[in-house]
Amino acid sequence: MQLPFSVFADDLDDFIKEVHVSTFDCPSDSSITRVDNYLKDINISNEQAIKLKVHKAHWLICVGNSDAAQRLIASLLANKSLSESSESYASIHYQLGFIFDVNDDPRKCEYYQKSKQLSKDKFSDIYLSSQLGLITECGKDKQDFGVKLGLLFSLLESYSKQDDKKALAHIHNNIGLLYSSIGQRVLAAEEYEKSYRLGLSVYEEKNQLAPLISIISALTGSGDFDNAKRMIDELGEGNLKVNTPLTNSWYHFALSRHYYVTENYIEMKKSLRTWQAFLTQISNKEMAKLYEWYATALCLNEADKECVKAFLDKQQDSKTAMSGRFTKQERYLSFLVKAHLFMGNLEAAGDSFDKYVDITVEKMQQQQASGRVLGVANLHNKITGLETNIEEFERKRWQAVFILLGITLCFALLAYWTVGRAYLRRLGSDPATGLLNEQAVLSKIRKIKSTNSERVNALALINVSNLCDIQSQYGSTESDLLITQMASCLKHATRDLDIVGRVSTDQFIVCIQDIQESIAKDSFNRIESELSKIAVVTKNRHNIELNIVTHIYNANTGLSDVDEVISEIRESRNKAM
Repeated sequence: MQLPFSVFADDLDDFIKEVHVSTFDCPSDSSITRVDNYLKDINISNEQAIKLKVHKAHWLICVGNSDAAQRLIASLLANKSLSESSESYASIHYQLGFIFDVNDDPRKCEYYQKSKQLSKDKFSDIYLSSQLGLITECGKDKQDFGVKLGLLFSLLESYSKQDDKKALAHIHNNIGLLYSSIGQRVLAAEEYEKSYRLGLSVYEEKNQLAPLISIISALTGSGDFDNAKRMIDELGEGNLKVNTPLTNSWYHFALSRHYYVTENYIEMKKSLRTWQAFLTQISNKEMAKLYEWYATALCLNEADKECVKAFLDKQQDSKTAMSGRFTKQERYLSFLVKAHLFMGNLEAAGDSFDKYVDITVEKMQQQQASGRVLGVANLHNKITGLETNIEEFERKRWQAVFILLGITLCFALLAYWTVGRAYLRRLGSDPATGLLNEQAVLSKIRKIKSTNSERVNALALINVSNLCDIQSQYGSTESDLLITQMASCLKHATRDLDIVGRVSTDQFIVCIQDIQESIAKDSFNRIESELSKIAVVTKNRHNIELNIVTHIYNANTGLSDVDEVISEIRESRNKAM
């Protein structure tokens, strides 16, 4: 028995309202079977069919099948009865923008702008999503980052008053994206985690997992591999409930990248095998290219020349090469250096190495600029600082050039391979002492959190005031020996959890976290006493001793302002000299 059309229409309209979700969320998998069944029914109206197809396109994007979603949207745009003032018309323009965004297609901005215009004052969720897409992904060369951050925080304030958790989660995620784009990965991870925690109570399960991928990427980029692995495990647990090809791809992508950056190639090989199986079930060009890169990294580790050559050959064709966003990643460029060296192509390796240094310089300048941007946006209290390491990069660059000139061609491949690996591992070390260098040690100190009122974070800046005199009178050999002994003394006189580094030629820093002030004072006195015993006897039997001056700074707060503290200590010392 066929239902009267009016009864059928009412039932279908109720269904459409029931399954409708905002652009921030994902349609439930269980709704799609009924959508397909309704689309086959002869009683369905054209308007209802359009709404159901828009709903299905949204779902296809959420499960990673963007190619099928794009084909469905194309058929909708070809439908002459689709009203340009309807929510469906605005929605599919946003969906196209999102698809192009995922695939790093510049057309994304055109569609984000169109969907914003179509939804203004009518469809609030589409309007907000379009705004966020435009702010975060478009106009990067023309619009100041301070303006972008200001716009995002203005939206955050507005939706906080409405207590709209879905919108707030969406905004926090985009703030994280913007922080990532200016190199502030720690801040980005914090915003992604806010988005994730908010989304747990309001989003459909698939959409709960998306911010986890962003958190993991930010933590991995900042070098916090332990916390990145913890979040990967959380992603794995969440995926047990969702278990779609897309979320499985996310999980095994995250695992493969973690094993790659931690050089655990045995586990990486296992995760790549599983990841490949799920990749064939989705259509995501960017993720497919990532897989090719990591699979080739495994080939490189296994000395598979044919595999490495095939990948490098593909990079010569714009259709098969990695997209622009990857060619600006230090880790990818470092991989290219190793791959070209493995293949014996020194010229290509040198070109990739130069790009590596150029990207480092560019990101360094970007980070310096981002400090000013964040200040303009009145976000100083949110900053943990900028990591600066360009001097180390430049020094290593010339070291690599020297090695190239000093070795014979038959040993060039082996030497470059060895130097390249050692270079990447030593970026955060002072070459003379093995301690953390200035950039690395200050970066660690900036991340220290506040203590309770009875304990402090204690900082000692240790200055060798007579080092220049020793060097000028006795030469660099004796002064270097004294500095080496001093570094060794600091290593033995401190605990593993203390932070120790060299911050200039004649200055060292020791930071003791979350400790009673009296104990910190005793520790620094003991360290100073041990340092005072250091001496070197020259060939002429001169006894050289170090003149140690220690400046101590205690705080109950975190030490994100460590740069200012050190500057004030140095300024005070210079005035006293």
